[in-house]
Amino acid sequence: MKKILVIEDEKSLNEAIRMKLVALGVKPIAVTTASEAFEILEKEKPDLIWLDVLLPDMNGIDFLEKLRNNPQYKDIKVAIVSVSGGFEAKEKAMRLGVADYIVKSQYPLEIIVKRMKSLA
Repeated sequence: MKKILVIEDEKSLNEAIRMKLVALGVKPIAVTTASEAFEILEKEKPDLIWLDVLLPDMNGIDFLEKLRNNPQYKDIKVAIVSVSGGFEAKEKAMRLGVADYIVKSQYPLEIIVKRMKSLA
């Protein structure tokens, strides 16, 4: 079973994502902060990280940079799903090797969830 680590700080959206992934046969590991995500990564190796950019404790791009600089985590696939789709953030994310960058408002959640499953 594929595992996706979901890092999304909006609790209701986090729960909706979790339920939709379960319905698609994916094991979600849902957290709301970057620091919680790093705690999970010490115990689990997800097939994909679903990463929001606007997090309360660390910017998602900074999280991605920290992830890529750690030999233990540098090869984990990451997809950014965020309301923030600025050119600079996208460009830096692409340089850091994201598998996808999705602006939330451009797609229904069902489509995003299916896309994430296919990437995992």
